[in-house]
Formats: sequence, C-alpha cells, structure tokens
Amino acid sequence: RYVLAQELPLLFQEANILYWAKSLLQMTYEYINLAIRDAADISIPAWIANIPHLRFVEAGLTLIYSTTSKGPSTSASSVVAAYLLEEKIECGDSKFTKFIHNVQYSSLLEPDHDAFHIAEFLVFTQHIQYMKTDSLAYISDYQGKSSSCP
Repeated sequence: RYVLAQELPLLFQEANILYWAKSLLQMTYEYINLAIRDAADISIPAWIANIPHLRFVEAGLTLIYSTTSKGPSTSASSVVAAYLLEEKIECGDSKFTKFIHNVQYSSLLEPDHDAFHIAEFLVFTQHIQYMKTDSLAYISDYQGKSSSCP
C-alpha cells in the first residue's frame, strides 16, 4: 500500500474510471437497443437474442475518518485510510478471462473458446464507444469471468 497522500488520488482515479467505464458500456447497450427498436419493421436475425448482457462490478470508494477532540465542544476529523470496495462475484468454477488486451484491438480468444462470442461482442462495443464519443474514449482492457453470473 501507498501512504495515504499517494494512495487517495489513485483510488479516486480508479473509482472514476470504473464510473466512466460503466457509463460507456451502458451507452453501448442503449445504442444497440435503439438500433433494434428502429429496425422493428425489418427481419431481425436470430443472433440478436444471443447478445451478451455484461456488467462491471459494483464498487465504491470508502474513506475512514478519525475524530480528534479540540476542546470541550469542537472536534476535527481527518481521513486516515481509504479503500476501493468492490463487489465479490461468486461464479463457481469459472475462470478469469482476459478478453481484449489494451494494446490489441481484437479478441485474445480463439474461435473455438467457449467465450469467443463474448470477446467478439466486446470488440464490437469498442467500435460503438469510439464512434459515439467522437473518437475520445472506449474501454480497452476487458477482462472478467465468462460464465453466467448474477
């Protein structure tokens, strides 16, 4: 661990990145849903039902305060520790999977891998995010569990 003065800005940055990544993924699903809705008058391919429904873990920044008394009626508090609390996902025996690395713009998985369709979908999400943010942002390092988790 870093000393608090170094760690706190890093934790704020990590929490902020997670916030924006969740927003980018949500924007992608909204784009997909709008495209499906707008295509209601044409034949929709069967694979539409197989679009992966993914999410990021829930997380939050927690600050621990210490209160010190400064006289009979006043007290001061200061941050003494900070933690990024993340949801623990129980998925049985499923393995951690790195779908896309941040220096490669294609799936790290082979076509015969069970989660290849997820990796290909994540590549697609990058294109949507890049396009919808006018080339400013996309999620570059997708990783996680590839089984059906709640």
